[in-house]
Amino acid sequence: MKTQVEINEGKAVATFDGRMESHLIHEVTIALTPLFSLKNTDITLNCSKLTYISSNGLRLLHTLIMTVRPNRCNLYIQGASDYLIKVLEKTGFDKCFYFK
Repeated sequence: MKTQVEINEGKAVATFDGRMESHLIHEVTIALTPLFSLKNTDITLNCSKLTYISSNGLRLLHTLIMTVRPNRCNLYIQGASDYLIKVLEKTGFDKCFYFK
């Protein structure tokens, strides 16, 4: 699993590549750490190469939502597969993101 974060002038993009397995969540969390302190920023999660997300991965998304929403950040998901959309719909997280 590769996770890359780019922050530039009021916009941030986190790109996921691979399977977000439970045993990799610590690495993903470290990579996403800069996002947790953002304010008034559009945050895009590029999921075009994300092939799987574990329950711990969903927990991490929940933590991100609960942390950045009060800071007036908008959360976007870009390139979501049918699989990811179904998972987000089943968990209700689809209502927490804008989709690109």
